[in-house]
Amino acid sequence: MRLPSLTSLALSASLILSANILPAFVLHAAEPGEWDQFLGSNRNAISTAKGLNLDWKEKKPKEVWKAPIGAGFSSIACVGDRLFTMVNRDKRDWAVCLDAANGKDIWAVDLAQVYRDKQGQGPGPRATPTYDNGRVYCLHPMGDLFCLNAKDGSEVWKVNIFDESKAKNPVGATFYWGLAASPLIEGDLVIVQPGGDKDNAVLALNKENGKPAWSAGSASGGYYGSSIAIDAVGRRMIVTATGSTLIGLDPKKGTELWSHEFGNRVKCNCASPVWVDGVLFYSAAYGAGAVALEIVKDGAKVTVKEKWRNKNLGTQFATSVVHEGYIYGCNGDLGRCTLRCLDLKTGEIAWEESKPGKCSLIGAEGRLFCMGENGTLRLLEANPKKYVVKGEMEDLLTYKTWAAPALAKKRLYVRDEKNLICLDVSKD
Repeated sequence: MRLPSLTSLALSASLILSANILPAFVLHAAEPGEWDQFLGSNRNAISTAKGLNLDWKEKKPKEVWKAPIGAGFSSIACVGDRLFTMVNRDKRDWAVCLDAANGKDIWAVDLAQVYRDKQGQGPGPRATPTYDNGRVYCLHPMGDLFCLNAKDGSEVWKVNIFDESKAKNPVGATFYWGLAASPLIEGDLVIVQPGGDKDNAVLALNKENGKPAWSAGSASGGYYGSSIAIDAVGRRMIVTATGSTLIGLDPKKGTELWSHEFGNRVKCNCASPVWVDGVLFYSAAYGAGAVALEIVKDGAKVTVKEKWRNKNLGTQFATSVVHEGYIYGCNGDLGRCTLRCLDLKTGEIAWEESKPGKCSLIGAEGRLFCMGENGTLRLLEANPKKYVVKGEMEDLLTYKTWAAPALAKKRLYVRDEKNLICLDVSKD
């Protein structure tokens, strides 16, 4: 583990102290209800938490702490009493472990020089760390995948996924915004997306040592939307959004089971697929729209059929929440953005509201935690009939807020390009 090369001696000293006096941490598999990866344990942006404060007009959530963690768009992985994320500080990008009680660093690992996309959307990491049985998998925007010891941040192994897969490294391209797809753990493998066009769009590595297991997919792009693992038609499969397709892969060998064309002119499929009630839903912006697919058997083969496809929802980067047969998602990209509710069966719009603007969502107990790009946090009913606000915290955050919220142990975590805030959202 490398110590920080920051300009502030005081800050450096505090990090050295935190790296050497570590609180106890028991290595374990994530427990039910823990938010151990991007969009939660099931990667569907829905928490199973109970006993939450469901009406903020009656009782505002209490701010437990606010910490100046640094820039970046990584969300939070929460396990036990620790939080894992990635940040930019000064001229370097870091993987950090924070104390859930106060937001202070427990350890910090220097990953690489700061990543900046050519369009200047913001410095720092994009992907969210993934926790698995005492290890944390962190993907830097420029391609380095780190496996770190969750206890102290020590490096277990490191692989550059572009080099390993022989995929073209797009760093520096105009229409490239840095690797943002969070690593997926499936069995003994860690799945990442180097986005190549020669059977290397998706790469599987042994999670214990980083050695390659297989690569698959020949539709380039796919750097942004995180893969999911699902059970459908009696088999396990990995579902990935490349730059121009949705694909289903056998997790053991990487065999392509099916492929369905879907994308936009800039090969920017940024949200994660959503699998619910036997339907695979996906949405992308820049003219792509939304699609609902049914995965079916065709003899010995697996295929997909479109249930519907339209332009009623174009999601730029935030994954939609599906609750009781309805889709809740942010529609829009470079212009006006709105929150829309669609019927999962038909794709028809149930309602639309402009107030949230560009936003990210997660759900729990029939509520939506809606984090606006402008820093305002709203609690909404997951109500297909109308837009219902159960409370809001205006200007909670100050800077661009693109990271997805995280929810664990009745605490909600939201961050902008400087600060991370922990809110107590328990009922009592």
